[in-house]
Amino acid sequence: MRTQTRLLRSFLAAYIALTILAGATSYHLLHLFQRQQAEDSARSLASVLTAGGFTFSERIQRRMEELTGFEFVVLSEGEERALHPPPGMVSAGFPGGVLLIDYQTDRYHAALRTVLVITSLVAGLGIAIFALVAWRISRAMALPLERLAKAATAIGAGDWQTPVPLVGHGEIRHLAEDLETMRRQLIDLDRRNRDAERLATLGTFTATIAHEVRNPLSAIQLTVQMLRQDPQAPPSLAMIEEEIERLDDTVDELLGFTRGMQVEIQPVELAEVVARVCQLLRRQASHAGVTLSAQGTARLQADPKRMRQLLLNLILNAIQALHGYQGDETGRVDIAILPDGLRVSDNGPGVDPAIRDELFSAFSSTRTGGTGLGLHLAALIARQHGASLSYEERPGGGSCFILRGLKPA
Repeated sequence: MRTQTRLLRSFLAAYIALTILAGATSYHLLHLFQRQQAEDSARSLASVLTAGGFTFSERIQRRMEELTGFEFVVLSEGEERALHPPPGMVSAGFPGGVLLIDYQTDRYHAALRTVLVITSLVAGLGIAIFALVAWRISRAMALPLERLAKAATAIGAGDWQTPVPLVGHGEIRHLAEDLETMRRQLIDLDRRNRDAERLATLGTFTATIAHEVRNPLSAIQLTVQMLRQDPQAPPSLAMIEEEIERLDDTVDELLGFTRGMQVEIQPVELAEVVARVCQLLRRQASHAGVTLSAQGTARLQADPKRMRQLLLNLILNAIQALHGYQGDETGRVDIAILPDGLRVSDNGPGVDPAIRDELFSAFSSTRTGGTGLGLHLAALIARQHGASLSYEERPGGGSCFILRGLKPA
């Protein structure tokens, strides 16, 4: 409101000043024009009256004053006023005297006052009309600016969740769009800073945990391998060894996350990697009522351990999404090997639209107990291979993750 008031005052002050200047100039010019016209009329009348050859009697004088509004005075030739008529009078000589005509009479001044009143009324009406127009203009300009100022104040105070209103036109609209862009950039920067802090803390923690887990895990794995050498060893030892292998992969993933992802590229039969991962996850899939199926083959350049970690994350995500999901069909996860990668799809509920734009960002998850790191690490593995991991809606419902860009072996 203060902006509107200041604008309105500025507009009115400028207009009133211009109106006064224009009115005074017009009045002065009209005054000069009226005086010159009256003087010319008086001179013409004096010439006619003095050249007529008739006696200028009092009756004729009163009649002429009634008709013209001028005042007539007859003087002898020797009088001072006849020799030097004062301003507002004209003189004309005739035999035996001088005729003075005063044209600045009451009628003359009344006409001037009428001009002044009309000029003032026109100026006042113009000011009133302009005040209304200026109020509307100042309102149209001030309201968007005040709303943008309020939004800028909120952003400065740390409120980055309220969108900036896209108000106004032209430069004001561009300013609003720039403020909204800045707000979104601040949100993104704040999110990245928070993620960086969490990742740093998580890195220190996971490095310690991975170190403490790997030593006893290695001892357990050696013990199981020794027990399996006995021909009478129970079949359950194979299951234990598989689960140890999964734990070992998880430890490798944690260490890769904290120390930086390293890949060892070599020719890989992708079908063998897929089969191994499906074997590791078959019991968990069966427990969740999910069927795993794989098809296709391709020999590509990749790190087999990192590919296994990527597949584990994608398939585990699909199994967890299908667990407890009441769909029209039995839960199913399909793994298709492509000429330059692979595709993992399921018939589950799909990805929540609220996190779709940040699906591969760290800590992005809506699942209870989820860390939001699985897809982030999978995307990181893909980038380390010079490939890309993307998400698509599955026709008929469900999720579909596609890895593309692996080079042929």
